[in-house]
Amino acid sequence: MVMPDHQLIGEFSATYLIEHGHRDILTLMCLRRKTMEMRLNGIREAWADHNMIFDDSRHLVATSGFGATEAREAISAYFSTCPTEGRPTAILAGGDFMAVGAQEALEKLGLSFPGDISIMSMDVFDLAEIHAVPLTAVHVPRDELGGEALRLLQQRLLRPNAPCCSLLLGGRLVVRSSVKRIGSRKVKAAISSRNHGLYGN
Repeated sequence: MVMPDHQLIGEFSATYLIEHGHRDILTLMCLRRKTMEMRLNGIREAWADHNMIFDDSRHLVATSGFGATEAREAISAYFSTCPTEGRPTAILAGGDFMAVGAQEALEKLGLSFPGDISIMSMDVFDLAEIHAVPLTAVHVPRDELGGEALRLLQQRLLRPNAPCCSLLLGGRLVVRSSVKRIGSRKVKAAISSRNHGLYGN
């Protein structure tokens, strides 16, 4: 079996924002799939590694679906009750369509990104590059998944009695224009439980 390491994708994405100085990060996700829960577990782990407390009531907006419409409505509702001084400095979206919805909600509120609020995506579709402000994103390695699955199939044909194995692939960080650094000093984790060497720039 070949699949993305969703927990590592979530952890790495949150770590990227934290290391850019963000402490008030709003996670925007639809949790109707187990893979999204795994990403959320990774995000929580990144917060814990940096001695931060993830509070669901403040730091998580769970949508009813994965589209831009659900994300736009959810972000609009969140900001309607969020005091100005308590606004997040960054939104970590579960996918590109959700990031688009967040962007539309911010624009309707008169907020800019990344000027007022940074946005980052953990994408499934590679839409991030075509936005008006190109999105920084961690790409899910779809092409690599197919290639590795084919390689494992070929090995299985050559050695049908060999033990079965599972392979988890990390994503690839693509830095664009939607995340700004807060402060001039890069923030380091007090304790890091994972090696992020799977990720390229």
